[in-house]
This record gives sequence, C-alpha cells and structure tokens, in this order.
Amino acid sequence: MEKDENAPDSENATPVPAAIAATAEPVQLQVSLIEDDRVPAEMVCMGTYCNGRLVARSVMTPEAWAQIQEHGFFEQPLQVVLVARAAPPGLQCQLFAMVPLPDDEGEEPDEPWSASVPSSSYEASVSDESSEAEEPQVAPVPLGNIVRYQRDRVHPESLPLETADVLKKIIEGDASEVVDRALADLLGLDGGEKEA
Repeated sequence: MEKDENAPDSENATPVPAAIAATAEPVQLQVSLIEDDRVPAEMVCMGTYCNGRLVARSVMTPEAWAQIQEHGFFEQPLQVVLVARAAPPGLQCQLFAMVPLPDDEGEEPDEPWSASVPSSSYEASVSDESSEAEEPQVAPVPLGNIVRYQRDRVHPESLPLETADVLKKIIEGDASEVVDRALADLLGLDGGEKEA
C-alpha cells in the first residue's frame, strides 16, 4: 500500500486547541421543530429557545427527535456546554445540552446461581459502592453550531475567556441572529452562520 504524499500526516498533525465553557447552573431550554426550506426532506430541524429567543438550530433524524420527545429531556433545566476552537473565520463553537440518561430499566436480573459464587457478592458490593459515588449519567445533545468572527472577538488573546463570553451571550441574549452554521455547512452555503 502506497502512502499518499498529499494526505495529512496524522502522526505529525498538530492538535487544534479547544476550550470548554459550561453554565454554572442548569438553564431552562425549550425545543420544538421549526420549518426551514434548506433542511433535506428526510431530516427535521430542532430549534432551541432560551427565554423565548431562538438560540440554536440543529438538523437531525425524525427518530432522534422522537427520542427527545419520548424521554422529555428538555422538561427540566439542563447544563449547557459550549466547545470552541480557533478556526476561520474566527471561533467555531458547538453548543450542547447535557441531558440525563434514562435509568437502565433493562438491567439483567440476578441469576439464581450467582449467590453461590464467592466473587459475585464482592463484585455486587463494589458495584453498589461505586454506583452511589458516581455522578449522574449525562449525554450531550447537539443544539447547533455558533461562529464568532475574528473581528468580533472580545478576548482574542484567550480562547477560554472568549468561549465563556460566547456562552454568556447565548444564554443572556446578546447573540445576534444569523442563519445557523450547521444548516449552512450541511447544505454547502457560504455566509450562513449564527454569530455570537
């Protein structure tokens, strides 16, 4: 097998620095399907609202939307997380809601013979102790992509401070409305971005 000399060398690739900001307290979000002519026919567009304002859009399958509704993920306030990287045209960010995973209702019942196996009681006690100490299980649900142009950066010298500022403006309502970057990327449009 020949190596493509034009392909990027993953062994020598420099990782792109990223910063993460999260809300200190859970935030009440509302989600609903929104109409958008740019969304492919087999997909749906979920709009995320904070204090009545549209803050993000995400394209997903109808099955993913059905799971969000079925589990009622957005009925309670959730922690919101923003992951940001310095990349053209300035700052590329992904917005997530951290939703609690449903309890494992389908756990396997104890086998009748397991009580007679010496190691099983030890494993059960260790498992009980570790499950009590664990944090709640959560999973990120993508809400949309956010772009802050280089000319609009408030803290160009600090990626973490810039990330925190973008998240603050999204939650508090200072983000300017532009078309969501995820939709533009999906459809290969230029200039269609949500700017914070």
